Amino acid sequence: MSSAWPALVPILSDEHVRLRPHGPADVPRIVEQANDPRSRRWTTVPMPYDASHGRAFLEVVRAGWDSGERRFWAIEVDGAFAGTVNYTRRVPGTAEIGFGLHPDARGRSVATRAVRLVLEHAFAHDGVRTMTWRAAAGNLASWRAAWANGFVQHGTWPAMHANGAGQVEDLWIASVRAGDPRRPRRPWWEAADLEGERVRLRPWRPEDAPTTWPDEQAELYNEGMAPTPENFADWRSSRLHRMSVGQGVFWCIADAGTDEALGGIQVQRLDVDFTRGTGLIGYWLHPHARGRGALQDALELLVPHAFAARTDDAGRAGLGLHHLQAGTDEDNRASQRVLRRSGFHECATERAVLAHEDRPPTGALTFELLDTDDRVAQTVEPAIVPVLETGSLRLRPWTPHDRPSGERDLDRDSLRFMPAGAQPTAGTYDAWFTRGERQRDRGTVVKWCIADRATDAPLGAVMVFGIGAGTPGDAELGYWLYADARGRGHLREAIPAVLDHAFAPLAQDGLGLRRLRAVTDLENVASQRLLERHGFHRWGESHGSFARADASVADAAHFELLAAGRASLAPAGGVLVVPVLDGERARLRPWRDEDVPRIVQGCADATTRHWLAGLPDPYTDDAARAYVRLMRRAAASGTTLGWCIADPRTDLAVGSVSVMDLRGEDRTAGEVGYWIHPDARGTGVATEAVGLALAHAFTSTEDCGLGRRRLRLNVAAGNDASAAIARRHGFIHVGTDRLAEPLGDGSYADLLRFDLLQAEWSDRS
Repeated sequence: MSSAWPALVPILSDEHVRLRPHGPADVPRIVEQANDPRSRRWTTVPMPYDASHGRAFLEVVRAGWDSGERRFWAIEVDGAFAGTVNYTRRVPGTAEIGFGLHPDARGRSVATRAVRLVLEHAFAHDGVRTMTWRAAAGNLASWRAAWANGFVQHGTWPAMHANGAGQVEDLWIASVRAGDPRRPRRPWWEAADLEGERVRLRPWRPEDAPTTWPDEQAELYNEGMAPTPENFADWRSSRLHRMSVGQGVFWCIADAGTDEALGGIQVQRLDVDFTRGTGLIGYWLHPHARGRGALQDALELLVPHAFAARTDDAGRAGLGLHHLQAGTDEDNRASQRVLRRSGFHECATERAVLAHEDRPPTGALTFELLDTDDRVAQTVEPAIVPVLETGSLRLRPWTPHDRPSGERDLDRDSLRFMPAGAQPTAGTYDAWFTRGERQRDRGTVVKWCIADRATDAPLGAVMVFGIGAGTPGDAELGYWLYADARGRGHLREAIPAVLDHAFAPLAQDGLGLRRLRAVTDLENVASQRLLERHGFHRWGESHGSFARADASVADAAHFELLAAGRASLAPAGGVLVVPVLDGERARLRPWRDEDVPRIVQGCADATTRHWLAGLPDPYTDDAARAYVRLMRRAAASGTTLGWCIADPRTDLAVGSVSVMDLRGEDRTAGEVGYWIHPDARGTGVATEAVGLALAHAFTSTEDCGLGRRRLRLNVAAGNDASAAIARRHGFIHVGTDRLAEPLGDGSYADLLRFDLLQAEWSDRS
């Protein structure tokens, strides 16, 4: 019986593609297509493929049409053979489509058009109700033609495809039904190029394979997220596939200058209909890329792109989302800081929800950001705990090494007058410290360790907490001392420094508060007197509202202090302006951030460290920056006027001179202090600088001076250079306190006390 082929083959066409019967003239192009590397990679054609194989293929085409089980078309573009498309009947109403293109027809939507023409014919004229598709996992070119015609992937069939090289691979499976739309059902996401100053986000490339394995931190918080040198090819292929089915978008975070891969960032769960418009952010960095702000920069690029419409004003496609989420392990504080700095809001906490193979489950924090949120207003920086130094104390951050000994357990007063968990014990310290660090990261608490300035031993705590909760500019003051540190005036000395910092403007590195609250047990008279001493106003009492650490409940006394009210306690003039005072060899000016290196040099010098006990060791840039902030806050609060002594020619910092204790009990007095950089000693700079400071201190307030009546100056016995400066300016030695001055080596020296009256200064002048 003669064959009805090729007359049986219907001609299908659109404005670019024509589907027709195959013919002998197509054999040379069929051979070229079959021998192309991409064809050989994804199909199982004979290798090598010659004209005899091409002619045998035409017989397969003929047999398929004759049996009615297979339909083959030659794809023609611009009069030339461009490939083959076919479908095979599997069960009644269901067929499987297949297609391949000649190399010069690829990348022009030819396969997409050919598949669409075949689908329309099969569904309308050949009784097909469901068309299936399958391809080796990784064959994105084949999937793109199916995707564009509305196919939906159903999953991966493991180890069900043998490629041309005889290797077994996984198989992707998809289908489309007759009534389904002929358009993509999910977006095919692409990792757009997003350029920043320090990093760029771009697609992953084969050459981005890492040379090292993920470290312990990566496995701790991002298990399985980062690739290894061994699995990078499969890892990258998986992410390309997930983008193709609409699950998410995966970027490489690269150095903007070198294009080196630093890590990855992704937005996932974009294919969940129930949460349409929401994306889940994840990220990781290679170990060598951490600590450089790369993730912060990456989020600054990603967030606007995620919220941009699918096509923005510049013609670039955004993700069109309205809601972003991110989750972190409860212990991954670095990740949490990145999210808060990017304006994400912490919205949920889950306990013991993250499972691990080698350790107990851990809790998780969830963050979110809406496209309508004010990111700037929601940005949270970790609270800075600056070092505040007073006469005998150093207020500094708590450290893991400050755990109290077993002897420092909660005593009777701690149990009665403190809330549960406020004061740690040896057994609770680690959890107490961790909780405080998390609160600091949220910007809600600034907690100082009150430490002995000479020994750095912890004596107690003072804190400002509840920052940002409720009324803006409002917070609460809290404090406690270990039992063996009470009765020595430590809180009386520490609280003014904390109040200065709390009420100092943000621009001067303070907290910028306008009101501080405090609550005490109604029976804690000592605490109430302490608050009143520092200007707090007792405004009321509440019944049964104070929960004690011993589980009993007591009445409470409530106090408040307004910044405006405290300012009235400051000396005339309020905030002190640091004036510039010029001399021949010395210039007094405000401290600047660029003076940090010189401060470090001066305070790391052996002579300076010998006479100024309690300097941080080692003395770092951070310590110097804290010193500059301290000088600014002290001037803002009216307690100290501190100058940088600078070289009048170069403006280089060569030392420090201050007039201190301007808000002590005697508001007409003050104390002078100074130190000199090693390369300025013996030049007369210190003498002239102290003279300039004295002149300003003794000048009347009407003439814009400090209007001091008397100034004190203390010198350790043996510091002859410092004592000589005092005597040159007329200071009188008025007494000696034996072994009262701690030195840098831990020993003590006699303290020589000097003073100078304004009248005596005027006579000398």
